Amino acid sequence: MELTRKFAGRKTVYPLCLLFAAVFLFLCTKSSPLYPFNEWVDANIYFSIGKGMMHGYVPYLDLYDQKGPMAFLIFGLASLISGTSFFGVYIIETIAFSFFLYAAYRIVALYAEKYALIALPILSAFILGSLSFSHGGSLEELMMPLFAWSLYDTLRYFKKSYPEPVPLNMIARNALFAGVMLYGKFTFLAFYIVWMGVIAISQFMAKQVKRAFSASALFLAVMFAVGIPWVLYFGLNGALAEFFHYYFYQNMFGYSYIENPTLWKMLFIIIKSVGAFSFRNPQIALPIALGIGWFLLQKREQIRPIEKINVVLMAGLLACAIYMGGQGYRYYGLVLTPFMALGFVPVVRLLQAKEHLLGSKPWMRRALFGALSLAMLALALLISDNRYMLSVRREDTPQMRFAAIMREKKSEDEITLLCYACPDAGFYRAADVIPQYRFFARVNIDLPEYREAQSGYVAERSAEFLVTRNMEISPEGYKLIESQTFWSEEQNDTYRLYQRVN
Repeated sequence: MELTRKFAGRKTVYPLCLLFAAVFLFLCTKSSPLYPFNEWVDANIYFSIGKGMMHGYVPYLDLYDQKGPMAFLIFGLASLISGTSFFGVYIIETIAFSFFLYAAYRIVALYAEKYALIALPILSAFILGSLSFSHGGSLEELMMPLFAWSLYDTLRYFKKSYPEPVPLNMIARNALFAGVMLYGKFTFLAFYIVWMGVIAISQFMAKQVKRAFSASALFLAVMFAVGIPWVLYFGLNGALAEFFHYYFYQNMFGYSYIENPTLWKMLFIIIKSVGAFSFRNPQIALPIALGIGWFLLQKREQIRPIEKINVVLMAGLLACAIYMGGQGYRYYGLVLTPFMALGFVPVVRLLQAKEHLLGSKPWMRRALFGALSLAMLALALLISDNRYMLSVRREDTPQMRFAAIMREKKSEDEITLLCYACPDAGFYRAADVIPQYRFFARVNIDLPEYREAQSGYVAERSAEFLVTRNMEISPEGYKLIESQTFWSEEQNDTYRLYQRVN
């Protein structure tokens, strides 16, 4: 809520966004110091590989996962803050979410500035308390601010500048964002295909032909230039072929879960997945639907048809891109959250029309805003699916228990560990071990070389310790020394720790 013009000035709004991000994430993400452990396998795999990068290991060549190198770099930077906890991840999540909130505020303020601040606590609660905010630390979560700022840029240009030529600095900035997506999770580029495509078409419509070509060329140049450091990095480390094969090729041809895909089958799966996301997260889906609906119903004089087409295509093609592979993981839909900001515009406009109900004195409006913020903070904690973990002591998690046992048996320098036929749920991090094996954990793409390599590691007895999940094995030369059942992702998982017999 805009309490006064001074209070809602830009220099005040961003610090407020940072405060909301830090406090709400402190309660809602498992990466927070409040939580004993973040056991989410995706985040821990990113962390293990990123930490390895900081110590000279090369992704894909020395440590394998099919995700993009940007994800590993982000978590590698987090590991420099703390190599055994997710405190660095919490810091990065806080910074990312604060920029997301600031972009969302700017989107709302484009159309209804006076009470745009009410979006901050509500967005924080609705997103961070949602089922899609699974564990914390997903790449989708960290990319949210880039999508939000790109959405703001295109909305602002069409509202305030069009049909003047599109500013090239705006093109370069968003091309940089697209480059981050290209080397983080390239399916996200669907959003930027629409973003740049509509901008280019709009320039032709405005008879800015030269700018249409120059903007398109600049966009492509900057986007691909983001990859130059990666090509140099992998090339100098003799891993360029592995980079292209495991990141680009395997994700394009080895990741689909649809048998005999057809256009109609993929369309059905996309609609079904969007419906499932909406059912699980009504507090996200309803503001998105309200915002897009409001946008489409505005008169031509207020919002041009090309603006409406732009928003619908950006949201629609992005939804297609994230769900067309046949999987609908909880966190996928987080990339759609920037469109929630439009849903606050009709709400804020209604408040402007009824502002007498909020009281006439500034202190009363500040008090109402404070009460709303506290209520949303309580709501976020109440509905958070991560809340169960708050009752668990750090030392009682299987990761920390197994790490303590391994340190009793061996010194830290002597510990070698393999997650056998299971993902890494944070066991390497808890033991403060960088994996010594290329295929150190199971990932979503079941490669033949992964199975062969892991079988070879066990047959050679090269690892001092093995960890399994929901699987009891009797490998020659190993003995079971500990097991623990632990609740995670709506099921009980039994982890077992094996040690090599000398």
